[in-house]
Amino acid sequence: MKFACRYGCAATGTKSSPPPPTCEAHGETYVYEKALSRSGASGASEGSTTRTTSRRRRRPRRIQPKRDWTDARAKVEAEGCCRICKRSDRKLEAAHVLGRQHDEPKVNKATGETLKELYVDPNRIVPLCGPFPEGCHGDVDYNRVNLVHHLTIEEQVQAVRDAGGIAPAFTALAPVGPEAVAP
Repeated sequence: MKFACRYGCAATGTKSSPPPPTCEAHGETYVYEKALSRSGASGASEGSTTRTTSRRRRRPRRIQPKRDWTDARAKVEAEGCCRICKRSDRKLEAAHVLGRQHDEPKVNKATGETLKELYVDPNRIVPLCGPFPEGCHGDVDYNRVNLVHHLTIEEQVQAVRDAGGIAPAFTALAPVGPEAVAP
């Protein structure tokens, strides 16, 4: 494997015998040559200020599955206002009643095959004003509003199914405390 300092001094090494930790001529840490070529500093001239010795590692991106929001967004557009404050002048968002983890895999109607895409059931969302974390969407997600009084019967039934019973659904939807706003 080939290594180089940021000034272009080369060194070789293998897994069993790595190169010296620093360049003897410049006192710089050796970097794997491919890392230098990605940064554009390979063969840099004397006095170069390109920084290649320490690169911040990126956290792996959490990959969310793709979701089909078509029916959920149609419901939000049809209602046209926030379910809690009834405002229509702010951006409306499709807020999950109990969370995204209850979205189910979409099924191909022709073949019956389960797809990787998730389906967002309109009974699992309510139109709330945002943008998140402000507005009613943020109030619901941070348990500052009792959402039970703003749900339709179908949405309440779906919440009970998703939570696994009436008590867990009510606990999740109706926060207790002075910050909870009554209807």
